[in-house]
Amino acid sequence: MSHLVPTSMVEAIYSLQECQLTLDASAALNYLETQLNIYSLLALYQQYFPIEWSSSQATIYPIANQLHRHSPRELEFIVLIYTHLFPLSHWIVETAYEERLHSIPVTPMGINWTMDDEIEHLKHSWQLLLPLSHNGRRWLDELHPEGSDWFDDEFAMYGIKYSDIDHPDKIDYKQLQRQCNNLNSPLKFLPLALKLLDHQTKNIWLDEYADDFYYQPDHTTLPWSKASIDFLTRKWQQASRMLDHADNLIDWLETDLKPYAQILLHLWKQALKPH
Repeated sequence: MSHLVPTSMVEAIYSLQECQLTLDASAALNYLETQLNIYSLLALYQQYFPIEWSSSQATIYPIANQLHRHSPRELEFIVLIYTHLFPLSHWIVETAYEERLHSIPVTPMGINWTMDDEIEHLKHSWQLLLPLSHNGRRWLDELHPEGSDWFDDEFAMYGIKYSDIDHPDKIDYKQLQRQCNNLNSPLKFLPLALKLLDHQTKNIWLDEYADDFYYQPDHTTLPWSKASIDFLTRKWQQASRMLDHADNLIDWLETDLKPYAQILLHLWKQALKPH
């Protein structure tokens, strides 16, 4: 049986580490999981970015005694993923330099307003849509005792009162969708914007938020595999289009909120269910 001759000091040290005895089952399992993670990342790198792989000078070997960290070549692949395929949060990327990502973390990229103080950072037009969404209405009615007062204070200058906005339970959403489909203005994206607020888009990048407003759920993770990367890339492309459409609506409203808000609320009343 032939033996590979190490081509560098880093490779030599890594090869010696491979020969160390494993003393217990837990350590053996951790070792095998780490090796699988290494091989998976390097194989996926070659598959998705063959040109970058061929031209890379970064070593594929982790630093000595630091198998819990990614090798420079693995880190290259992670950077290429969030540069070209789908987003990874800055916190996740920083974590990857310190500890191994054994799975792909999915960071929510939708409209996050359910955590403390997040609502104050929303554009006025997003705030205006809150009483039209089920989650927003529930927050204003139940979880925020002064919700209606806050809303009236925010939108008094636009001639809009909370009590004038019909509850979303009274709306025929199929009728609303039909009405919006016939519009040429960005108001056609109103149903989509409400789904974003309610976290009901059925898109993994947009819906992973807490519904009770008190805690944030753990991030979803997927295994390192071609199926996972293809799925996340496809879903991110879809999510990105949804966010662009919603931004078109919000930016349009922001240009002249007072008259456009009245048009929006008139459209809302037209979709009321028959008594």
